[in-house]
Amino acid sequence: MFGVLDDGGYHALLAVHIVAAMVWVGGGILITLQAERARQARDDDEYVSVAVGAEFWGTRVFIPASLVLLGCGLGMVGVGHIGFGKPFVDIGLAGWTLSFLIGSAFLGPQGGKVKELLAADGSVTPLVIARVNRILWVARVDLVILLVVVVSMAVKPGGGL
Repeated sequence: MFGVLDDGGYHALLAVHIVAAMVWVGGGILITLQAERARQARDDDEYVSVAVGAEFWGTRVFIPASLVLLGCGLGMVGVGHIGFGKPFVDIGLAGWTLSFLIGSAFLGPQGGKVKELLAADGSVTPLVIARVNRILWVARVDLVILLVVVVSMAVKPGGGL
């Protein structure tokens, strides 16, 4: 299917791929910075609000952006300009998979549990703060994984376009 694309088609996929990465990674950086600002200000309500908001943006923006990013990346490989087996492609696929698993298996469900705790207790409790701390620690690890992928895509170890 992608084999019929010319250089213009490849570059269109590349542009959409880059924009999707900007949305996904940039959003993660922004949420991390907002959470850190609230934590340092000792504003527990805002801190928890950022974590609950992250769950909202994750399901409505970050997951779709990550799927668009993957589709465009596979499309570029399918066009034949890159090919599988390049280290930066392998790093990208591994990082995408790890991040997607972290988000879907941990971050999303834990965000839902924070909302349940808030609904049950009616306020921000030490248990809620502890859960948000754990979520944001894992989110930071996830962000490091994504930044390693971004650097790999820019540097292209093993050669590339």
